Amino acid sequence: MENQSFRFGLCTNMVYPESDPIALHLLPQLKEWGYAYVEFSLRDLMTIPQEGWGSFCKKVERIGLPVEACNNFFPPSQRITGPKVDFESLTRYTQESLQRAKDLGAKVVVFGSSGARNLPEGFPREAGMEQIRKASRMIAEVAEKTGVLVAIEYHNRGEANILNTMKEAVHLCREVNHPHLQVLSDYYHMAYEKEPVEALFLAQGLLVHAHFAEVENRSFPKVPKEEYREYFSTLKRIGYQGRVSVEAFTKQITIDAPLALHVLKECSRS
Repeated sequence: MENQSFRFGLCTNMVYPESDPIALHLLPQLKEWGYAYVEFSLRDLMTIPQEGWGSFCKKVERIGLPVEACNNFFPPSQRITGPKVDFESLTRYTQESLQRAKDLGAKVVVFGSSGARNLPEGFPREAGMEQIRKASRMIAEVAEKTGVLVAIEYHNRGEANILNTMKEAVHLCREVNHPHLQVLSDYYHMAYEKEPVEALFLAQGLLVHAHFAEVENRSFPKVPKEEYREYFSTLKRIGYQGRVSVEAFTKQITIDAPLALHVLKECSRS
């Protein structure tokens, strides 16, 4: 019998990253293939003019595939660390973007955004961490007012120079100590860093979302692997029963997306 504890979705931002990061036209196919929801890029949703936002939301609603999550919270230009942080602008962007996520029905927004969060060269690490803590507190407060959850994502060292482990993400979460700021697990970053799957136990009780991609070329999973089974088994052991979004690159979405869903369902079975 198929395990029902996980809901599988797909992030559209990496399918056509340069030409169409929202990829609204993919939603009917995702629904047909059996995906439970879609995860949109929030920073790209923010480029839609206000006068066209209502009609965009109606188009999404008509398709009937829920938007349950958003990633790509902040654009690189919206600095979170460094000497050029404009906290007033950051707060305003957070309010407007989380409202858009809510408009679409999103339950969780992923706070990764390494381009905005990475430390500028030579900038003191602790000063940067204090800026991240300050921003995280503000984000949590705005999220509470908006009614969504925000999940802290850490990135591998190939993409980020700060917040690179589950331990650091959990520590930040506990420092802020706000119910609307929780933690994300990303299989790709764990595998890239060769982080043991036991690191998931650090996030027990805090995990609210997950991302998945094969570590090689950050691609769609194509064949079941024991490492995948171990990952899902550990998620179950810490009591996580929630969303898992494929966040991967592909040049053949019509082949890779249905196959990935089949692989993940198989690997997550009891």
